[in-house]
Amino acid sequence: MLKIFPVSYPESMDAMEDDNKIMTEKQERVRRRLRTDDPDFAPPDGGWGWLVVFACGFSNLSTFPMFQQFGLVFKDKLQGLGISETQTTTIINLTSAFNAVVGLANGPIFRKFTFRQVSMVGSISVAISLFICIFCTSFWLYIIFFCACYGVSFGIVQSSNALALNTYFKTKRRIATGLSWTTTALGPIVWPYIIVSLNELYGMEGTLLIFSSIALHSFVGALLLQPVEWHTAFKEEVPEKSKLLDSQNAKVQSTEGNLSRISSKIFSSQYFACAEDDTGKPGYEIVGPGSPRLFAANDGWYSQSRSQVGSRLSLSSYKGSKQSTSNSVAPSIRPSCTNLAEYEKERKKDKRERKASTNVLAVTKELPEDNINEEKEPLTIPMYSEIFVLNKAAKKLAKYKKDLKEKEYAKVVENETEQLSIWRKISIFFDFELFKDSVYVNIMLGMTIANFVEINFSILTPIILTEFNFPKYEIATFMSLLGITDIVFRFSIPFIADKIGWSNRTFFVIGVMSMALGRIILVHTQTYAFAMIVAVIIGAGKALRTIFLALVIPSHVPLERLPAASGLQLAVSGIIYVTFGPLLGWIRQLVGNYVITIHILNICTYVTAISWTVESIIRSKKSTHTNKISAYLCFSLSSII
Repeated sequence: MLKIFPVSYPESMDAMEDDNKIMTEKQERVRRRLRTDDPDFAPPDGGWGWLVVFACGFSNLSTFPMFQQFGLVFKDKLQGLGISETQTTTIINLTSAFNAVVGLANGPIFRKFTFRQVSMVGSISVAISLFICIFCTSFWLYIIFFCACYGVSFGIVQSSNALALNTYFKTKRRIATGLSWTTTALGPIVWPYIIVSLNELYGMEGTLLIFSSIALHSFVGALLLQPVEWHTAFKEEVPEKSKLLDSQNAKVQSTEGNLSRISSKIFSSQYFACAEDDTGKPGYEIVGPGSPRLFAANDGWYSQSRSQVGSRLSLSSYKGSKQSTSNSVAPSIRPSCTNLAEYEKERKKDKRERKASTNVLAVTKELPEDNINEEKEPLTIPMYSEIFVLNKAAKKLAKYKKDLKEKEYAKVVENETEQLSIWRKISIFFDFELFKDSVYVNIMLGMTIANFVEINFSILTPIILTEFNFPKYEIATFMSLLGITDIVFRFSIPFIADKIGWSNRTFFVIGVMSMALGRIILVHTQTYAFAMIVAVIIGAGKALRTIFLALVIPSHVPLERLPAASGLQLAVSGIIYVTFGPLLGWIRQLVGNYVITIHILNICTYVTAISWTVESIIRSKKSTHTNKISAYLCFSLSSII
């Protein structure tokens, strides 16, 4: 028997659905800051980064004086202990070597700890090392506490500061590096006069004690090196579970046949049919919107007793039936099916008349037994509910996690079964794959050789000028003028470089060649007037070298490989310092003066300039050849088309 029941459908329920959907989407979206390992990571390029610039410069200013002014502080003390010039150059170069070798651990260290934590440890170690050097009375004690402890400590601080600057800046990296090293350059201006005065008042021991306390100020600078994730832009991401739900809802909203379905929502899709005739099944039955509402005693398909055991009927086979269902209904004891096609016509007919409610029609009809297919395929259009979607999404998420765990386990098993040699493990740990990049190797060796030359000359400058019969106040004036020129150029060069647009390597080569020119003039004149001109030339070249030394490698390697690349460069530097450093002292003792030694240092600088120039020419020719081939191919393709 045909039964029709109107069911109220308030208009306000649509608004409730939309509000619930919007609130759910807002709750499901997670708002977080960009991280360095995100593919769309963008450095702040300002903001807190300018405080990081000041912190790095101030930290270097506090920890470098004893290395930069080694000759002024320790010259008299080492002579009194009977330490030879060869041993003195050995101390200087071993300090540089330990400073560089610690860079080999940059990759592993900065994968485990932040640059803030590493800088804090390094600043404390610098202060302790300088304090212990007060009590050193032999060559080997200086090797242990000054070369090893102090060299490693301020190497850690230097690496942390360099990584912090490169992490906080990208487009303004030149300006940031220039300003940071400008702050550091204040040291060579003021420290010579301060050191000379303190040596006269307190001696070498008192001067070291004061500078060990000054080194503790770098700890304050380390506190300002906050993680970059605290200051990056925000991004919104959707959790994996929400993505699965969105995918499932999209499937629910698809259309099939003549029936357009929408996903059901909690509360808005709950309609209740009271089971009046069935005393054994009291209560309510929850079904989806737009479904025919039938009493349990009258509906074999939707009833609770038959929904779990009844077979599913084919609507497609019903469409081919010629029997009309509009005027008669054949009774049957088998599960009946809702005549959705008839319902759809009736719903469209009465659509204009229904404003506050929807009339829902239910028609039952006996279908032929041969239309029943219980096992091979579902024969009805499923009406999805929110609970169904959630359950299915949860199952998909659980399956996804299970598959992911199985893949990870398979990778672990594969890695365990694969026997890696010790050399292969070391290569992966320290990223020795960088040595396969010929451009990186050329950059690294050139930087190392040039830096070896400049560090040795800078530290030996007071001793060289003393050999040239310059009094102490003239030496201090030379050092201060060099420092003033250095700081002026460090401040102005980044802005000029942005206007010119040359590469970082070009500016670096210009800097080291300028310093070589100044050394040649100084060796052949050895007068105070020319020494002042040389101080300006060397100061300008030193500014270029110092600024772009920190930018050459970052401009070639990606940020994630920068710690390993810098560490390998520093490690090679340490090997060169240990190998060739004592050789300079031996040459000085062999020839009896520093003139030949300075010429040998200049030859090393020329090697760097020549190797980089040749590489640039070769790469330029290869690039031109590649462009010609590409242009020819494009022309050929266009002609064919």
